[in-house]
Amino acid sequence: MRFTSVRMKQPFLCRPRSFHAKRAQAIVEFMLILPILLMLVYGIIEVGRLIFIFASVANASRQAARYGSASGEINDTAFYQDCDGIRAVANQSAFIITFDKINITYDRGINPDGTSIPIQGVDPDPQVDSCPIEVPVRNGDRIIVLVSASYEPIITLLPIDPIEIVSASARSFLISVPIVGNALPTGFAPETSTPSLAPTVVTATLSPTTIPTSTATFIPTSGNIPKVTPVTTQPPRSTSTATNTPLPTYTSTVTATMINCTGSTAVTHGPLVVRNNIMEMSINNQTGHTLMTDRVYVEWNHDKGHNGTDSGLILSGVSLDTDAWDGNLQVPSAFILSYSPNIPQGVSVIRFRFHQSYDRRDGTERIIITIANPGCVNHPVDSSH
Repeated sequence: MRFTSVRMKQPFLCRPRSFHAKRAQAIVEFMLILPILLMLVYGIIEVGRLIFIFASVANASRQAARYGSASGEINDTAFYQDCDGIRAVANQSAFIITFDKINITYDRGINPDGTSIPIQGVDPDPQVDSCPIEVPVRNGDRIIVLVSASYEPIITLLPIDPIEIVSASARSFLISVPIVGNALPTGFAPETSTPSLAPTVVTATLSPTTIPTSTATFIPTSGNIPKVTPVTTQPPRSTSTATNTPLPTYTSTVTATMINCTGSTAVTHGPLVVRNNIMEMSINNQTGHTLMTDRVYVEWNHDKGHNGTDSGLILSGVSLDTDAWDGNLQVPSAFILSYSPNIPQGVSVIRFRFHQSYDRRDGTERIIITIANPGCVNHPVDSSH
């Protein structure tokens, strides 16, 4: 009998022992790294939430302050008094969060030490809501909008209290902007006279006068001598008809005197000088005429000009020759309303008086006087030129 050996093939499912060991090792390593990976992913999510909340709060305060500082009105309400509108603009940035506070207040700028200059009757602390304000705002006043929100982790792994994120934005009001320019033409030409009609001579029309005649009547007499009886006919009285022609009415022609504000007869000025509590500028009127002014404009360092405990610098008076104005203005710039002084011939000085000493100049000081005479209409006497 013959025996034949047959080799049996190894089954497909059989694997070396080392494969199972590597697979188990990978599972153990993944289990060890999984908590760290989850914490890393979760940390990225929380940091993203924190940055997003911070950006939302900052953008909300900025956009709300921009809306409130706009000039004009909406629905007969000034923008800075539209409290609901300001808060609505702020809430547009709240996508996945809710703001805890939206406070609105106002001040007149800041002192050199960083503290706010308050408006009378208004608390400038951003933590206090003062909207709506009843006091009219001026150039340089500010609106301050404070927005806050709380951050709290989604999953509390550590005992961390909620974090308050606060952003406060301030913007200044711009109520009026001075615009100064020259109008053309800068002078007036003399008017052309209109010839008047020649006067009409009064004439008298005379009627012809009839020459008197005598008629002889023969009356027979005994002597046959003719007797003449004269009959006298009175001539009619001469009559004259007067024609009354009214004399012409002479209308006087007014010729405007043209004043030249340029060239050798220019209106010039000296430098702007600040001393004690006075800011002044000399004016040299060489036109040979007294000049009328249309408006007076002034700028000064209202919030930092005085180096003392009270940094507000209030304009309390203006004088030019014999014309004076008294008031109480604490703004960066202003047109002096209802004050149109005359500029006499020769050299005169316009003086602006403040309620305390003017110690610090910041380069914004400026005086503009606009002339109103024919030939010089809108001609500016500008301290910066």
